[in-house]
Amino acid sequence: MAKFVVDLVYGEDEQHRLEVRPEHREYCRGLAERGVLLAGGPFADQLGAQLIYETPDADELQKVLDADPYTKAGVIAKTTVREWNLVTGAWL
Repeated sequence: MAKFVVDLVYGEDEQHRLEVRPEHREYCRGLAERGVLLAGGPFADQLGAQLIYETPDADELQKVLDADPYTKAGVIAKTTVREWNLVTGAWL
């Protein structure tokens, strides 16, 4: 399984994002329960978020991201995905 760090930059329509947020968070809870989402949350400045996923490969991660209510609602201005090699820490 591969780990990926995903950085999100929110779009300008904060009201629409806040309307979609409960559905997004429910989706994330389901991913966490399945072990797909290891950690995630918004930055303190509320301009974006960082999430860490574990999926078999980048194609599967893309399916997970495409199904996210935030993606479907178009409230994300930019998504950066980087595969991450975890070498130390409590998750090992």
